[in-house]
Amino acid sequence: MRLAPSSWYTALLSLLTLSCAEEKNPYRDRYMSGVPVGASNPSDTSGNATGQTTNPGAGGGTGTGAVVADPNATQKPADAGAIAETAKTGVALICSGSPALAKFQAELAVLCVDGKPTQTFAAALAAPYKGGPNPPLVKVKAVDNNGVSEFIVLAVIEIPKPVADVFAKRQMLTSGTTTAGNATVTQTVVATTPAAGGDKLGSSDVKFDLNVSVGIIKVNNVSMLQIDAVALNADKSLITTMGGLKQGAPDNQDDILSNSLSFMLGEGPNVTKLIQVNHQMVNNRGQAATAEQTVVGIGQASMTSAYMKLTQ
Repeated sequence: MRLAPSSWYTALLSLLTLSCAEEKNPYRDRYMSGVPVGASNPSDTSGNATGQTTNPGAGGGTGTGAVVADPNATQKPADAGAIAETAKTGVALICSGSPALAKFQAELAVLCVDGKPTQTFAAALAAPYKGGPNPPLVKVKAVDNNGVSEFIVLAVIEIPKPVADVFAKRQMLTSGTTTAGNATVTQTVVATTPAAGGDKLGSSDVKFDLNVSVGIIKVNNVSMLQIDAVALNADKSLITTMGGLKQGAPDNQDDILSNSLSFMLGEGPNVTKLIQVNHQMVNNRGQAATAEQTVVGIGQASMTSAYMKLTQ
């Protein structure tokens, strides 16, 4: 497991691996196709297009639940007036079909349909997390298919700082140690590539070291991610960061795919929206409900941590 800037909450899924000894990586059956950033059981789709329904108690006490998106809301465009004027230009760029996002179509589909923002995206953008308890993590999807859980989550955080300041602090999200329950995650930026000019704003390699110990269950896993940053407009008021497994890294030999997609959208001189989508599939070892609770709990805790770091 690994956490990228927009895949904060995957770590505790390691708790679902039933093993009597240490394993380097027990997730051979996992397929991850994008961030960020947890979902509901397919039978729990009672949320509406404005995203007000929650799942109480998810996350084992780390949060009170997450907004459950109406599945139809991710397939329908938002009403014309659903996006604030300050965000319309940036949202239009996100949904414009930029070649830079070509590898992230599954994740982008949560945000855009037919070149327009989805109802789910519009609702999350209108109610961003601004600090405090109970971050509104949006659970877009959770499916248990023969022991394989699929999760899609969306998070939107509002930071009261210019987009340039938020971007300058991006490595704070991939550095340091975090403990949640019985899992400890240590992230280290091991290499950086400077901006190459134009829209290429640099990249970094992030070592992700996860340790989990629950009774006789012990997991230690190291992964290496590559995070690329690209400006989607000339004034750099809309920046995307895209993460995935670094090709050829020995630590990733047991992993299949992990993508994350996020956007830093400037709304005026002192407001930035951080938009994050993550899409994951994991072998849940018959513990689908626990997997969902874990995704929600660690996701919300990580939203809180990100807000605190970026507003320093």
